[in-house]
Amino acid sequence: MYEKIFEQTQSAFKPISELMTLNAKILEVAAEKQSAYFKDFVNDSIAFAKELSTQKDYSGIYQTQKAFVENLQEKWIAASTDAYETFTSNQEKISDVFKRSSAV
Repeated sequence: MYEKIFEQTQSAFKPISELMTLNAKILEVAAEKQSAYFKDFVNDSIAFAKELSTQKDYSGIYQTQKAFVENLQEKWIAASTDAYETFTSNQEKISDVFKRSSAV
């Protein structure tokens, strides 16, 4: 009798364990991507400041700022697209866990 209760308890907690594992993985991936994004942002900002300090006229300043903002915009779009794809993929995996656990 105790074995049956133990088995039922294990099977009941298996989906929770899978969900916790998926959440841990997505948090790890998000932290790595966020760290890489901010490192790039800081490096680009430093390069922008150096380039800006070498400009002698308003046209050069404008072109430097324009290039920096366009580069930043491209990175924001890439980061948000990547985050969307990551979370969508994780959502599908979570949905699969729920489907499997409700079928049992």
